[in-house]
Amino acid sequence: MRLTMICGELPYPPNHGGTADMWRRVCALNAAGVKVRIVCWHQAAAEDAELAGHVAKVREVAESVAVYPFQNSGSSKIWRLASLSSLPWGASARALSGKNFAALLANERAAAPDAIWLDGLFGGDVALKLTRALNKPLFYRSQNIEHRYIGYQLASAKGIKAYLHWGLRNQGIRQFELKVMQTAQAFFDISVDDLAWWQQQGFRHGHWLPTLVDTGMTNALSAPLTTPATYDVGYLGNLFMPNNVFGVSWFVREVVPLLLRQRPELRIFIAGNRPCAQIRELLAGTPHVQLIESPADAVPVLRSARVLINPVFAGSGVNVKSVEMLFTPAHLVSTPKGLAGLPQAVVDCFQVADQPQPFAESILKALQAPAAEATPLPRQRARRLFMPARIADILPILQEAPSQITHPEVMCDTPQPQESAQ
Repeated sequence: MRLTMICGELPYPPNHGGTADMWRRVCALNAAGVKVRIVCWHQAAAEDAELAGHVAKVREVAESVAVYPFQNSGSSKIWRLASLSSLPWGASARALSGKNFAALLANERAAAPDAIWLDGLFGGDVALKLTRALNKPLFYRSQNIEHRYIGYQLASAKGIKAYLHWGLRNQGIRQFELKVMQTAQAFFDISVDDLAWWQQQGFRHGHWLPTLVDTGMTNALSAPLTTPATYDVGYLGNLFMPNNVFGVSWFVREVVPLLLRQRPELRIFIAGNRPCAQIRELLAGTPHVQLIESPADAVPVLRSARVLINPVFAGSGVNVKSVEMLFTPAHLVSTPKGLAGLPQAVVDCFQVADQPQPFAESILKALQAPAAEATPLPRQRARRLFMPARIADILPILQEAPSQITHPEVMCDTPQPQESAQ
C-alpha cells in the first residue's frame, strides 16, 4: 500500500510532542510495509544545511519528501488575513500557490497513491485538494479537537499579544475541522475521550490510534537505574504554550512552597524548550527550582527525577509527555487534565490531584515509597498499549477503503496564494 502523508510540519527531528507523534507513526507504517510519501512544511530555506540533514533522515523511511516553506512573508500574511473567512490561519500558512500545487499534483498522480493521509489538521487545504483531484480516499489522524484546543489556549492566554495570537487562530477553525471530518473516509484519534466526543456529535467513522513510542527511547527510559536520581521532582515539557506555562506557574507558586515546608532539601527541576519570559522571571525568583533549558536529549532528563509531574489544567487530545513518563522508573503525579484521553490502565499508574495540597501530598508520599519498578505489572500492561506494532490494527481499515471516491460538494474551493507570497 502507498500513502501520501500530509504532515503539518517536517516530522524530523522529533523534538516535541507533535513531531514525535508523527515521526513514530511514519516509522511504524514503514516497518509494516506501507510505502509513505511525505508532504510537509518547514521554516528554514531549502538550501539550509541542517534542514537538508533532517530531510535526508526522513528519506530513510519515506519514498519521497516534499518540503515547502510556511506562508510567513508580509504579503502572504495580508492574503491570509483576507482569506480567513474560508481558510483558518494555521491552514493558510500551509497553502500552496497554483504553480506549486500543480507540480505536487503531477508528482502524486504519477506515484498513484492508494489514499491521502492527513496527519494533523493544518495541512488540510492541500490534503482536501489532493483528495478531490486524485479521487482517492482521505484518512485523517487527529492530534486534538483543534477548535476546542485553540479555545482552551485562548482562554488561558495572558496579555494582549497572546490573546490576539490565539484569537486569530480561532477564526474559522471549527468549520474547517468539520469539513475535514466530513470528507474523511475514516479518522483516527489520539484520545479515547476526544473519540467519544466526536461520536456524540454524530461522527461514527472514528477509531482510537494512540501515540506510538520509539522503542529505542523507551528501552533507554525504562532501563534500571545504576545510580540514584539527581533530583527529587521534575517536569519536562515545552515552556511557551499557555497551558503549560499556566500549569508550571501553578506548581511553582502553589505546590513548591508546600513541598519545601515539609522537605526543605528537595531538589526540583523544570525543563523544556523555549522558556517564555514569564517562566524565566518566575524561576529566577525561586532558587529551589532549577531551569533546564532546551535539553538536547529527553532521556537523561526524565530519568533524573524520583517523581515526574504533569501539572496542566487545559488542553485537548493527549499529553504525549504523560505517555513518555510512563516508561521511566519514576513515580508519576499528574492533574486529571494531564491524563485526559488516556485509557484507565494508564491513569492507574499515576497519582492524580488538581489542588495544591493533595498534589503536594501525592509527591511527598511517592518520595517515601520504594522505586516504581518494584511493582512493574500495571505499568508494563499500560506500556504495551503504545508499542509500534499497534499500527497493524488500522491497516485493514486503510486497505478496505474504495480505491476511487467521488467527493461531495463539501469540498468547496479555497483561495490560493499568489506566487509572490511564497
